[in-house]
Amino acid sequence: MTTKASLSENVTNPASHTLIITGTILLASAPLFFYHYGPRILLTYKSYRSRRRLLSLAQNASCQQGDTTTQDPPTVSGIYIHPVKSLRPVSLNSTSFDKHGLKYDRRLMIVRPNPTPLYGYFLEGEATHRFVTQRQCSKFATVQVSPPVELDNGKIVIKLSCELTGEHVYVDVAPRSIRKLPVRYAAGVWSDTVRVADLGDQAAAFVAKVAMLEDASFGDVRVVAILEESVRSVEESYCPVEARVGFGSLPQSGLTDGFPILIATESSLAELNKRLSEKNKKEINMSRFRPNIVIRNTQPFEEDTWKAIQIGTGPNSTILHIAKGCPRCKQSCTDQLTGERSEEPLETLAEFRALGKNDEDVYFAQNAVLNSDGYGGVISVGDEVRILTRGEPVWDLGSVVAE
Repeated sequence: MTTKASLSENVTNPASHTLIITGTILLASAPLFFYHYGPRILLTYKSYRSRRRLLSLAQNASCQQGDTTTQDPPTVSGIYIHPVKSLRPVSLNSTSFDKHGLKYDRRLMIVRPNPTPLYGYFLEGEATHRFVTQRQCSKFATVQVSPPVELDNGKIVIKLSCELTGEHVYVDVAPRSIRKLPVRYAAGVWSDTVRVADLGDQAAAFVAKVAMLEDASFGDVRVVAILEESVRSVEESYCPVEARVGFGSLPQSGLTDGFPILIATESSLAELNKRLSEKNKKEINMSRFRPNIVIRNTQPFEEDTWKAIQIGTGPNSTILHIAKGCPRCKQSCTDQLTGERSEEPLETLAEFRALGKNDEDVYFAQNAVLNSDGYGGVISVGDEVRILTRGEPVWDLGSVVAE
């Protein structure tokens, strides 16, 4: 039997009192917790379930295998990284991934300082510099970039060289070296602002000399590298739920235009070149579209309907999620060896690939993100590609704005 004394002891006991207060607070805050975190919890669970479904498909030998009219299975025919945004690509036999996409892809870029605001200084979060690409300076296409070389002293070096100037420069792109660089900027990349480190006067002088062949005002360009802690998420409206990472967070991109990976197919290029030949125009190379992964043995523009693909087989395979089509700008009209511009391929693409909100938005290749379970995975030329899921193509929801 409980006595009045024991009841009084329970009420006045500090430990019991604290427990009661804590329980009351938790009960009172539960609705607020689920209001704020409930949608994220559900999204995380949905992402997890979707990834498990894809992994099951990948492990199933009878999963969908592309178009049955193709005799050989789709395979990777090319892997390319662009260590410096808008300079020439580097062809690789194999590579791995990290949180920003393909390792060493577009971690460096060229920037120019923004004009100082009328109020005399930059506010927190405002971009002090703005990215510069072949859209503004086509001569960037003449700068050759070597594959990154890891040295015994811990440095990771790339060589930039240009036949037009007869000069070259070596740049250390090792993350630990970049962390030590003292000069930092807030650099604008489209609508995003990212933290970057300045790679020094030698790299800047080399690039400036090339850029000034086209425009004397480009003497103020700098070469910068994205900092490891920089956060630049892909656009939420196009991100497949399966590609969410951690607690429902969006995947990251480096200094790409929007998504970390670009996939193209040989058959789509062949179809475009066939149309160019029919008009007695010169065929173009895949380098015009600057993809990361090129795939052979598919039907033309079959990739429009891909939703998830598996590269390789077994436990070391990699799953990529297709986000949306890639709209093309005048950079695709720039010869990637000479820097010379023409009206093609945009003029011909407009005849059959104007798929956006207006006739000016033409598409070639597909943007993709890595499955969050695949960081550190390796892909190689010759890997088989399995089409795990298909669906309706996705194009930009609004008109594409280029600069």
